[in-house]
Amino acid sequence: MTKRKRISKIVNGMLLVICILSAAAALLLGGETVKEGWEYDSLAKDAEAQTADGIDWTMLRGRNQDIAAWLRVEGTTIDLPVVNTRKGDPADFYLSHDFDRNPSFAGCPYLDARGTADGPHALVYGHHMGFTGQIFSPIFATYRQAEFDKIGEMYWFTPDKGRQILKPVMAMSVDKKYQPIQTFDFSSAEEVRAWLSDMKKTATAVSDDCDATIANATRAITLVTCSSMNTGGRARTLLIFVQ
Repeated sequence: MTKRKRISKIVNGMLLVICILSAAAALLLGGETVKEGWEYDSLAKDAEAQTADGIDWTMLRGRNQDIAAWLRVEGTTIDLPVVNTRKGDPADFYLSHDFDRNPSFAGCPYLDARGTADGPHALVYGHHMGFTGQIFSPIFATYRQAEFDKIGEMYWFTPDKGRQILKPVMAMSVDKKYQPIQTFDFSSAEEVRAWLSDMKKTATAVSDDCDATIANATRAITLVTCSSMNTGGRARTLLIFVQ
């Protein structure tokens, strides 16, 4: 065997080992992520209560005092807790920690600290988990009209206001630094409506009754996730609901 052939054989062997290790790592990570998704399914069942809004806030607070809201979206599998970032934690703490504050690939949906669960605009971040369909994966492509049209109403539960129903009005894919969505201080419903009308100019998917819904809007909740399965990308999907 020539020296060149020996080197080629060694390189091919190394590449095969790398491929095998990469596949094994992907399976392990995928399995761990799916497991975390099942844990949220279990939490959703535990959170059900025979109360006016159907959410056991006492149980949820007992597990994590950061609980701020509960989120469900019709037409998707989203049925998840939403938390506030605790004082002293990094702003993105819940991107890498679950509801019980344990390290997690899936993380836990959390509110932008500049808004509140019952405020005029709540911005909620959640991971796109790819093939697992967990967390906010079901909405990553809603900036496309066909995918947006599959989205139903949002059920938003908070300790103070109980169950609230919001309608999807628009979606878009923007750079992660997109400034207009980072607006939280509104002094009136008219200001919320004016802001929503401006946001519509960037939208690539809208509801049939978008204008009429905006004309009567009093508040908005935006769900944010990555627009693609590629890690490190800058594009973010914004899915906006209004009440």
